[in-house]
Amino acid sequence: MGRRSSTGTRGRRAHGEAEATAPDRAALDRLEALYRARYEPSVRLAHLLVGSRHLAEELTQDAFVRLLPRISATDNPGGYLRVVLVNLCRDHGRRQTMAGRHPQEPQPDAPPPGIPETSSAVWLALQQLPERQRVAITLRFYADVPSDEIARILDVRPTTVRSLIHRGLAALKEVVPND
Repeated sequence: MGRRSSTGTRGRRAHGEAEATAPDRAALDRLEALYRARYEPSVRLAHLLVGSRHLAEELTQDAFVRLLPRISATDNPGGYLRVVLVNLCRDHGRRQTMAGRHPQEPQPDAPPPGIPETSSAVWLALQQLPERQRVAITLRFYADVPSDEIARILDVRPTTVRSLIHRGLAALKEVVPND
């Protein structure tokens, strides 16, 4: 028997990789049982580490995928899963830190498409609104998106969305003729 590591694997290979084998039915059953038992606690752990539920779910899924080829060779798959998950979270944090240190040059925005001369006064006035008001009004009245969803999209509170829509409509009323 090989030496045991903190993750519970035996017989380590070079660069710390456990012997990977093709998953068989028993391995899949073991992974499924572990998934049912450890998915939510793993997502909570990742959420605490990265601060985003969506990202935590992605990282947890990645951890389970990385565990599958090694699950048969792992004595403690729950411990191995936790180590893989924490490492994925740390890797994400390092990438975020490096991205902050070395910001990429923003790509020049393409100019907006030209407005046809036959456009309505409402369309022309809408284009003159501040971006957040324009987005809120467009999502609400063109795409029929509820205010709570618009708030999530704009990353603001629902009351802010209602205020943006109210102010945008007031500005449109001043500019657009009442025909």
